Amino acid sequence: MRKSHLYFTLAIVLLITLITSINSCKKVNGVDNDTVVETPFSLLFSDSAGAVYNSTDGKTISKTIFEADGYPCRAICVSYDNILLVKKNLYISTNNGLNFNHSFDSVGSYPGNACNGFPLDLNQSMIVNIADWNALYVVNDCYIPNNYLGVSYSLYAGAQGDWYIDQVDTLGAIGDYGNYPYITITSMTLMPNGVLAGYDARHNRCFYRTKGTLWNESTANPDTATGFTAYGNPGNHSGIHLPFADLNSTPPDTAGGMARYSYGHINDRLIAIDQNNCHNYGAYYSDDTGRNWAAMSGLPSSPLLCVGSPFEENCFVGTAGSGLYILNVNTNTWQANNSGLAKNLVVRSLVGKEMYYKNGKIQKYIFLATNVGIYQSTDGGSTWTLTIPGNFTAIY
Repeated sequence: MRKSHLYFTLAIVLLITLITSINSCKKVNGVDNDTVVETPFSLLFSDSAGAVYNSTDGKTISKTIFEADGYPCRAICVSYDNILLVKKNLYISTNNGLNFNHSFDSVGSYPGNACNGFPLDLNQSMIVNIADWNALYVVNDCYIPNNYLGVSYSLYAGAQGDWYIDQVDTLGAIGDYGNYPYITITSMTLMPNGVLAGYDARHNRCFYRTKGTLWNESTANPDTATGFTAYGNPGNHSGIHLPFADLNSTPPDTAGGMARYSYGHINDRLIAIDQNNCHNYGAYYSDDTGRNWAAMSGLPSSPLLCVGSPFEENCFVGTAGSGLYILNVNTNTWQANNSGLAKNLVVRSLVGKEMYYKNGKIQKYIFLATNVGIYQSTDGGSTWTLTIPGNFTAIY
């Protein structure tokens, strides 16, 4: 009786073991689910010759989706299933890069050079897709009536012919608007709180809107800050403005000796970096949508080319010749972050991507587009590895 009971117990144990092995999520038919990718990412990047590539792992080029044409991408964006490339015009592919057509021919372009001669017309923040709003925004240079902002939007993911001029809340909200284009927004960023912030680098003016409101001015540009005629609504001159140097010496649409800011953010803190950086203005931050600005320290005297906060975890600034910097959010200071990066690196653009595995694991990656190649980090930006050599301008 005892022996039969023992046999019965062993049979149960073997049955449980068999069931467990069959239903285990660790392996199926000998495949380890820890390494099975359920949802891969798609990384798009452009080189200095204008070619655009796709990679599904950030280590190898899967295919070339746009042949070199001599015009480097100023920005890349994806809206739903459409791929959009900003070159001299905006191009769109609706078939995963098999071919591209014109999407919008009046994309804003305000080229200039930093004090050291570095070109400044590459800016990922000139286009932003907002899936929650079902809208794609891009800066424009349309010389047409009622173009008060220099921003166009599409409700159909950039489809050709589906572009409209975005509007202000009221003309009083932007005050003195002069000759059209009245405002030339050159950089935008969408914060987690649902505020889309826009900056006019030609006139040093800060704007914002939400899904349910049209554009308003955060703070205008007083004549005391520029030395010449003020722009904007005088009622908005009470904020603490971004410093804007020596506008009298050069036209406001060239880099010359003036500041030329580009927008980014970390969580709901708005950040402006001086791409020109001739006067070492570096970076400023605002916690009230651009009305009051405070200086940040630690950045080098190099031109500041890009700013980004992948996954809202860390904020980085890429420079022209001084590599990468990371923000210490406790002290609002920037620190060099070049472990694994080449010396004197030019960092033009950055992006975060996620890889989802079948076992539920999520691996986060950060990628840099540089003059040496694509760099990858798997530890939040602490260390970097060169994965694809080349001279790259934009990444998405």
